[in-house]
This record gives sequence, C-alpha cells and structure tokens, in this order.
Amino acid sequence: MYFPYLRGKQFELIALRELASAQKLDGDKIIPIVEPVKRGLKSVQTALRALQPIGVKIQLIVNPQYGELVGKTNEIISFIDEQIGADVENIIPTFLIHSDNDVALLQKVTTEKEYDSTGYALVHLTPVRVVEQLSRYTKETNCIYNTVHINHVFALRRKFDKKAILGDYFRKQRINADYANEIDETFSSDCFFYQEEGFNAFSDYQGIGADWIEGGMLPKAVVIHMTYRDPGNDEIRIHHFVSDTNDDTLDIAGKFYEAVTKLVEFADVMEIESLAIQAFRDLHNRQAFPGLGSIKKLSIMHHIELIQGLI
Repeated sequence: MYFPYLRGKQFELIALRELASAQKLDGDKIIPIVEPVKRGLKSVQTALRALQPIGVKIQLIVNPQYGELVGKTNEIISFIDEQIGADVENIIPTFLIHSDNDVALLQKVTTEKEYDSTGYALVHLTPVRVVEQLSRYTKETNCIYNTVHINHVFALRRKFDKKAILGDYFRKQRINADYANEIDETFSSDCFFYQEEGFNAFSDYQGIGADWIEGGMLPKAVVIHMTYRDPGNDEIRIHHFVSDTNDDTLDIAGKFYEAVTKLVEFADVMEIESLAIQAFRDLHNRQAFPGLGSIKKLSIMHHIELIQGLI
C-alpha cells in the first residue's frame, strides 16, 4: 500500500478530492496521511466526505508539527468526534511520535477515546527513550499502521508490526532556477521493493518534499516537478521543467507556459499519461495559467496516480 504524506493545505486536499471525483483512487492501495495545518478543518472535512464513498481512508494526524494547529490536539479530536457522529467513518486517528511526550499523549487519548480498540496509527519520526514501552502498547492495542521514517528504520523496524517506510526523496534547491542545473534525478524505488524489504506499505512527500513553507514571494523561475517510471529500471525518477526567462518576477504566466511546453514535449516522447498530464496539456493548448498552487496540486495528483498504478 501507499501512504502519500500531505500537509492539509488547500491544494493538497483538492488534489485528493479531484482524484476521488475522477475515480482515480483505490482504497485497497492508497491511504493518505494528512497533517492538518489550518484551523477550522473545513477542507479536511470536505476531503473525508469525498473519499468515503470510494472506500479511501485518511490517516489524520492529531498532533501536527506545523501550522495553526500545533498544540491543539483537543481541537482535532473534537473534529474527529463530530465527523464520526455524522457517519464519516474513514478516519484513522494518527499520532506523530518524536518525543516521550507524544507517547504519553498517545496512551492518554487512545484510552479516553477508545482508539485502543477501534484503531489508530503512528508515524515514527524519531526514536524515543520509551521505545520498548511504546512497542508493547502497539502490540497490545489496535495499532493499524506504524509508519517509520527512513532515517530510523534500522533502529525501529524490529520493534513494530504492520510497518510502512517514510522517505523524503525530493532534493530541494535554494531557488527554482537552480533546478535547471540537474533537470532529471533519481527519486525512489520503494514502490518496487518495499514488500521484499518486509514492509506492508511505503510513504513519501511526493514531488514537493517535507519542508514546511507558509506563503512566500513570487518566484523568478517557474518549475513543474513530475515523477515518472524509468523505462529501463525499477526506479522512479523526477524531472524538473524550468522556465527560461528567470531574471525577474514579471510575467509568471509566460514563465509557466515555457515550463509546461517542456513538460508536454517530455510527456509525448516518454508516452506518459495521467489525469494531471491531461490537465497540463489543456492548459498548454489554451495558454492558460492556473496559479502556482494549482501547479503543485497537479504534481501531487500525477505522483499519486503514477504510484498507485505500479503497486
């Protein structure tokens, strides 16, 4: 199975909704991990309700590291209670583990809310001192998944069952124009080998990376990141389509057209198709600019559809 790790920002959640609307998500293969970062959680609710009819669950993090909901676990738990009360049943309460305090929070909340029997999931970002205690607790309760960051796989893989591996394979550059220095790179081979390595699932941050960035200035270069399967190897690669006129922040739409022209030409040569590629073709044909957030959304959609088709 594949657990795409998404921050619960607008365009990340719209990506899930549009894939669901197009019947491009398979609940037997995809269970997104969503770290909510905006208060209100309306967009998370909309995504949950879009995914439930097609049998796709969401691992919803209750103790996020970033955004407006840091330290507001009670708000997220109340939201989960409200959704369950409204017959939204595709939520898996999920806890980030990166300190002993998170283990204490896990045990407190799962006991009070009976997630210890109804089910919960963990994302292990770092090893903790009470790892043996945590290991026992997951085996004595209904821990559905243990997603382990790749940096700590050797320390933790023997401690937990129902394991997934989480990797950040996106090599972020200082500025967008720098992606032109190496436009094609290796990304990951997890989807081909995770089962051989003893994992039940795998997870990544798609072609956007794990870094948390809130807002930002207009870029001088527009870049579109697209993953694809290497036709000669069991490997996913990532190609960066970078605009050519990158001296100032003027004419972002024109810069996008330069980048999307390269993408369409590459997709034609490599015979790459997906819902997102169709959208990029349409934008190219109409010479339309969808906005920078929509570019990220389409990149996410393409990656999820690509990986789902390979597992």
